[in-house]
Amino acid sequence: MEKMKFTSSSLENVFLYFSISLLLIIPCLRLCKAADTFCNSTGKIREGSKMEQNRNIVVDNLVHHAFQSGGFNTSVSGQSPNHIYGLLQCRGDLTAEKCYACSMEINSTVLRLCAHEAHAVVFFNDKCYLRYDTSNFIGKLDNTTELYRINGENATNPAAFSLAIKQLFSNLLAKVGESSILYASGFTSGYSQITKIYGLIQCERDISGEDCKACLARGIGGLVNKSEGGYRLGGVGWFGTCLAIYQNYPFYDSASPPPSSTILPSSKESSNKIPIILGSLGGFIILVLLVGGLLTMRRKLKPAKYGEGGFQGIELGGEVDWPFDLHHQIIFNLKTLTAATRDFHEDNKLGEGGFGAVFKGTMPDGREIAVKKLSLQSSQGKKEFENEVKLLAKIQHQNLVNLLGCCTKGSESLLVYEYLVNNSLDKILFDPQRSGELDWQKRFNIIIGVARGLLFLHNDSHPRIIHRDMKASNILLDEQMNPKIADFGIARLFPEDETHVSTRVAGTYGYLAPEYAMHGQLSDKTDVYSFGVVLLEIVSGRKNTDSQLSDGVQGLLELAWECYSGGNSVDVIDKSIVENCPMEECFRCIHVGLLCTQAEASLRPPMFTIYSMLSKFSITNLPNPTKPAFVNATQ
Repeated sequence: MEKMKFTSSSLENVFLYFSISLLLIIPCLRLCKAADTFCNSTGKIREGSKMEQNRNIVVDNLVHHAFQSGGFNTSVSGQSPNHIYGLLQCRGDLTAEKCYACSMEINSTVLRLCAHEAHAVVFFNDKCYLRYDTSNFIGKLDNTTELYRINGENATNPAAFSLAIKQLFSNLLAKVGESSILYASGFTSGYSQITKIYGLIQCERDISGEDCKACLARGIGGLVNKSEGGYRLGGVGWFGTCLAIYQNYPFYDSASPPPSSTILPSSKESSNKIPIILGSLGGFIILVLLVGGLLTMRRKLKPAKYGEGGFQGIELGGEVDWPFDLHHQIIFNLKTLTAATRDFHEDNKLGEGGFGAVFKGTMPDGREIAVKKLSLQSSQGKKEFENEVKLLAKIQHQNLVNLLGCCTKGSESLLVYEYLVNNSLDKILFDPQRSGELDWQKRFNIIIGVARGLLFLHNDSHPRIIHRDMKASNILLDEQMNPKIADFGIARLFPEDETHVSTRVAGTYGYLAPEYAMHGQLSDKTDVYSFGVVLLEIVSGRKNTDSQLSDGVQGLLELAWECYSGGNSVDVIDKSIVENCPMEECFRCIHVGLLCTQAEASLRPPMFTIYSMLSKFSITNLPNPTKPAFVNATQ
C-alpha cells in the first residue's frame, strides 16, 4: 500500500486551518448552544441501557453507510420496547462525498447533544438530516410536524417577490413527481430583471409520490404564510417527511453561506414535539474551514486508491465509456474485486442465477459486499448487466437491494451490491432446519416489505418498472429479516400511457402469469401474479411446485384454492407457525394471495390496493377471488 507522506508545507497548512478553526470555535459554541432548546423529547434513554445500544447502532449504520446509500437510508435495531428506528437523508444535489461529510457532522452532534433523548432530529446546514425514534415513522407521511427558519429581511418589491415564489414552487411541484429521488430544484427571474429566486423541494424517498405532493403542498403553503405571504427574502421549512427552501441566492450545490435568520416553531406541532438541532452560521464557517483544511491535506497527501485502502480516493475503472448516469455508484477495478472475493473462490459463492454466480467479498476496510459475476461473452448476460445497472443506478428504496457499483474488463462484467447477511428468502423458508427462524411476525413483515418495494416500482418510479422475475430467491434478507427485492436483470421500463406490452417471455416457471407465459403480454399485473405466488409460499412454507402435496393436487395455488373454497384455509398455513399466528391476519394473506393469482389479469388488484388490503382491510371487506390460473377447470 502506498504510504502517506507528510511534507513540512502540508503540516503548516493543516496547522493554519486548525488554528483559525480553533479561534472561531470558542465564540461559536454559544451560538450552537442555542440550538439545545430544540433537543427536547417525551422520552429518555438511560446510559448503558439496551435502548442506548440500539440507538448507537442505528446512528452508526446510517452515518457509515451514507457514502454508498445514494443519499438516503434507513436502519432499525432491537426489539420492543427498546427498538429504535432511524433515517438519514441528504439533499438531492449533494454528491456521495458531500453527503458522507454532512452525515459525519451530524454523528458528532447526536452523541454530544442528544445522548439521552429517545426521539431526535438533527440537521446540518439544511443539507442533510438524521432522525430516530422509538416508534416506526419509516415510510409514513407526517401530517403534524412543521419547523421554519425565515430570513428577517423583506424584499424590495414584496408583491412581485411573493408572486415569483409561488410560481417557482408551482413549477417545482410539477417536476418532483418525475424524479426517482423525489427532488426538484430550480430558479425564476420573475421578481425583477436582475434578481433570481432559487428554490428546492424534496421528500423522504420511502413515501409515495402522492404522499410527497400532499406533504409539499401543505408545507409550501405554511412556508409562504410564515414568510409573511412570501415577502421575506428566504425561508426554510421542514415538515416531517418533506423539505422546502427558497432563497435569493444560489444555495443548492453551492457553498454560499445563508443570511441571518430566526426560527419559528409552528403552533400546529404535535404534543410529541420532534427535537430539532439546527446548525448556526458559526458552525457553517467552521465546517468550511475544516473542509478546506482536509481538501488541502488531500492535495498534499496522496490518498489510497480503492482496493488498497478505504472508500477515500476511489480509483475509477476506465475500461468502459458508460452510456448512462451512474449517480452515486462506484466503478470498481477488477483487481479490487478479485482480492475481495479471494479470486471468486467457491467457498465464497452465495448462489447462482441464469447468467452468473454471486460471491461474498470483504473489502480492505472490512466492509462486506456481494459481487455478481456475469460473462460479457454472452450477449444475454451483457444485456442483463447493462439493464440492471441502468435501472438500479436511478432508484433507491429501503426494500430494493442497493447497487454499490460495477466493473467491466475484457470478458468480465461484475455488479457489486450491499451484502445482506441472511441471503435469500428461499434459503430459509424452504429449509426444514431453518424455517423456524421465520415466525409469523417476520413472515408478515417480509410480505409487507416486498409489497412496499413493488408499489414503489409500479407507482412511484418514473418511468414504471416491471420486475418480471419476482420469486423467493430474488428476495434478500438483512440481519433483522427485512426484505429487499433483488435481480433486475430482466426488468423492464414500462411506458406511463401503456396498459401492457408484448415482449419475449422471461422469468421462472411457477411464478409466470398465464397471459404472459402464453402470449407474452407484460403488465404490472404480471408482477402482481408473481407476488401472489410468493405470498402463498411465505404463509405455507411450501414451494409453489411442491411435490409433497396431497394426492390429486398439482401445486400450491390449487391447494390454496381448494382449502379456501372448502372453508379450511388453516390447512394452508405452515405447521411450524400455525399455533402461534393471528388467524385473521393469516387468512387475509391467503385471501389476498388468491386475488393476486386470478387467471384474468384485469381482476387482479394493483399493488397500491394490495398494500392497503394487507395493512388495513378486514377479511370481510375483501372481494371474493376467482380460481387461480392453471387450476383444473373441472375442480
